[in-house]
Amino acid sequence: MIFFSCGEISGDGYASGLLAALRSLGYEGEIAGMIGPRTAAGGGTPLWDSGALSIMGISGALGALPRLLKLKKEMTEDILRRNPEALVVFDSPDFHLPLVSALRKKEWRGRIIYAVPPTVWAWRPGRCAPLAREVDLCLPLFRFEHEFLAERGVPSLWRGHPLVDEFLSLPRKTPPSPKQIALLPGSRRSEISRLLPPLTECADLLEKRGYRPVFSIAPGLPADLGDHLRESLRGREYDERGGRVLMADSAAVAGASGTAAVEAMMAGRFMAVLYKMDLLSFLVWHLFVSTPFISLPNLLVNEEIYPELLQKDATGEQAFRALTGYLEDDHARAAADEKISEAREAMGPPGAFPFWARSVLDLLSPARAS
Repeated sequence: MIFFSCGEISGDGYASGLLAALRSLGYEGEIAGMIGPRTAAGGGTPLWDSGALSIMGISGALGALPRLLKLKKEMTEDILRRNPEALVVFDSPDFHLPLVSALRKKEWRGRIIYAVPPTVWAWRPGRCAPLAREVDLCLPLFRFEHEFLAERGVPSLWRGHPLVDEFLSLPRKTPPSPKQIALLPGSRRSEISRLLPPLTECADLLEKRGYRPVFSIAPGLPADLGDHLRESLRGREYDERGGRVLMADSAAVAGASGTAAVEAMMAGRFMAVLYKMDLLSFLVWHLFVSTPFISLPNLLVNEEIYPELLQKDATGEQAFRALTGYLEDDHARAAADEKISEAREAMGPPGAFPFWARSVLDLLSPARAS
């Protein structure tokens, strides 16, 4: 048995990809744990819902702390009882690092793999020490992450980002509508509540300019949140196929920072990135995060390809200006498109999920032989 633990929609995507790759390589053991709907649909056994870790900001985490501590205790006890061959955790370091430490303190000696490990290159580099001490293997998304971890003694392997394969497998489409703009308010409750108002304002400005704004309602949202978003967008056009599909059909994008920005880059689309945090989270980020950019495409080329509209600048008017500055200036558009292609090349070769699966199985081979 391999125990999976993932949080949020993006973590569920990585977990489902690894599960499918493990099965394709012949792994027949049970895969169970805290998973989302995609991983469950692929054959994983859900013991907890990955939505339990859908929290944004320090304030949200503090409010959820008693529940998360209880969850960590339950999962620790369950893993000790089941004694799986390996534990694979995905992202969500504020939950998973304490979980891993708790298991090691209980002298659990199973293999631990951290897929999508903490962004120690951006802040809290002290986390490298427990990663090196308690984790058997990290599987980061980017080459620069792998190099940062390896230089600090953390066991790490890398061969491209999983999105490379996913975008290569998408059917070739006709050119996007030159007037359609994708608006992505995110997939987390607090994120949507902060970004929907400025994106709605942006939509109004775009419509007046002759554009066609279309909002994305992310698949896999909790039912009540999806209903709330549909109600909030009554009278506006929205799309529930997923942000990736909507972006491919659109000329440009505005919305939440994170995975969406990487997906926009892979689709070759310009994006205005909006990011709004609670005050405490923003102060911590401002004081301790050492990177010049929030958006990963910008980090990949060390240049602001995607305008980053943070806090008070995350307004509908600012997003509108960024979008029209790209769409209506041939020189600016050509320059941005060239940099987007450069960032996409930095994502590495295809084959990430099969590489992850083979790395996990290679790690388990000595234990199986003994």
